[in-house]
Amino acid sequence: MIQGANKPERRLDALAVSRGIGVGRVQFLQDVSEHTQRVELTSSQIETEIQRFGTALRNCSAQLKSLAADAQTESDVPVSSIFGIHLLILEEPAFIEAVESHIRREKVNAEWAVSEAASRFIAKQKAVDDPRFREKSVDIEDVSFRLLSHLNGSSLTTPAVIQGAVVVARRFSPSSIVDLRKRRPAALISEKGGWTSHSSILAREFELPMISGIGNLSEILSHGDQVAVDAVEGQLIIEPSIETLEHLRANTSSISERGRADLDHVGPVTMIDDTPIIIRANVDIPDSNDLKKLGAVQGVGLFRSESLISRSGSLPSEEDQLREYLRVAKAAGDGGVNIRTFDVGIDLLRGHALMQEMNPSLGLRSIRLSLTQEQYFRTQIRAILRAAEAYNIGIILPMISGVNEVVRSTAIINEERSLLATKQIPSGDVRIGTMIEVPSAVLTVREIAKHVDFLCLGTNDLVQYLLAVDRDNEAVAEWYQTLHPAVIRSLRLIFISAKAAGKPVIACGEMAGSAFYVPILIGLGARELSMNIHFTPQIRELISCLSLSKCKELVRRIQVKSTAEEIEASVREFYHATWPELFPKKTLNDKHL
Repeated sequence: MIQGANKPERRLDALAVSRGIGVGRVQFLQDVSEHTQRVELTSSQIETEIQRFGTALRNCSAQLKSLAADAQTESDVPVSSIFGIHLLILEEPAFIEAVESHIRREKVNAEWAVSEAASRFIAKQKAVDDPRFREKSVDIEDVSFRLLSHLNGSSLTTPAVIQGAVVVARRFSPSSIVDLRKRRPAALISEKGGWTSHSSILAREFELPMISGIGNLSEILSHGDQVAVDAVEGQLIIEPSIETLEHLRANTSSISERGRADLDHVGPVTMIDDTPIIIRANVDIPDSNDLKKLGAVQGVGLFRSESLISRSGSLPSEEDQLREYLRVAKAAGDGGVNIRTFDVGIDLLRGHALMQEMNPSLGLRSIRLSLTQEQYFRTQIRAILRAAEAYNIGIILPMISGVNEVVRSTAIINEERSLLATKQIPSGDVRIGTMIEVPSAVLTVREIAKHVDFLCLGTNDLVQYLLAVDRDNEAVAEWYQTLHPAVIRSLRLIFISAKAAGKPVIACGEMAGSAFYVPILIGLGARELSMNIHFTPQIRELISCLSLSKCKELVRRIQVKSTAEEIEASVREFYHATWPELFPKKTLNDKHL
């Protein structure tokens, strides 16, 4: 590859959503656009239009099933589950009824009715408080575009992509990722799409380097530009220099070697002073490929059971839950799995979708919802207890604010265990843990620790609630400060209190999977970290090069600082002086407040 003539190298920060490095020429992937026009119908045309819509539904469904089967034969990835969700959207009675009703009521063509119905469903999904569910609005868009293509006779086949190109798009739909993996692009760049989007999940499973979060790509890049995608550090490098290319090639080889080596490691990673650190995995939507990788970690520190809730808000049955819990627990092995009970708001449950709360983050959600809608909670507890008969399983109670919620939840768990015994249904003992993520839980953590077997530290929500900052609101992004003194002091209190009670703490927020924060967590007292399975090679390698004494020294320095800015400056200074080989220049230049 030849560097562009007389063009200086430029670098833009991005979000790395699929780890890897790719270099190639830019090729734009045009967005599918329906360009829907409203067509007025006569009364005699309405039933024909309804039939046309039905035909498009059937054809679209067949195409989705074909795509899923095609991809699944080549890779053991969660394609079937992702396209299964697309099929659920397509077959959702409320959506079908909305389209047909619009055709009849407004006397308009099916294309216009689909666009109108999809727009309402998308707006509703984007208004959901939970960001993991909010991102799924992209799936509704993907399905609606596919349906419109069948109605207007166009094709959704991905345009020919030159092998080795860096493909650029405003957003990638899951189906476009499935199609693109056959073309073997060097990397993908999108304007939109977070870590938990289905497109990002598929990119990771197909091992396609991908970055997102760069706006106005069509103004920044031109077709044929040479670019490098560094989806390790999170950078787009335009017209990379020869030195940069050589550096990236060396890093690519290093990443591959570390990834292969990590699969051979089982058990705790040991710091250079022989301090063991347990590495666990956070699991969201359980898929076979991620479950295979659990052999490289010591079980599942956090299984987000709400990923089993359907898009329509239907909770899985006891038997469906039991099947999934057994599947994850079997893959987790002796390390076990900690299942967090449904951590959602009432607006996500079927029958309550139209319920609007003034502030959903502080409303009827998580453990409050479980204790209010007790029948759902008891069903989940029974499924977990039955799975625990054969496997090592723990229960995590989310958004605990005090001892009373722990006592009430434990009573329900004991009641359900007794009822199962009465019915002669096998069950097992479970460890009970709580999320520590709200200020009241921090301040009563000593009391809470007496009633549980372990604690889970949810740093994402802890920062949000401590600082009263919505972490998904860009307008207040500068106030979301992970290194705020209040956060550091809260973490220190949690670890000290847990140690005094003899209870382990599993750090399972984003801090646990970030190389920048891990030394701080260890210095504060963390000995168990749980993170996305894809982060484990980097974190394992980092920890093996750290010493506990240095991590403690780092904490002693920062805990006397008065502002987040002072703490970050102190951390960067310490890293530069102590571990320059572990923290590259870009890591230290980035903001980590």
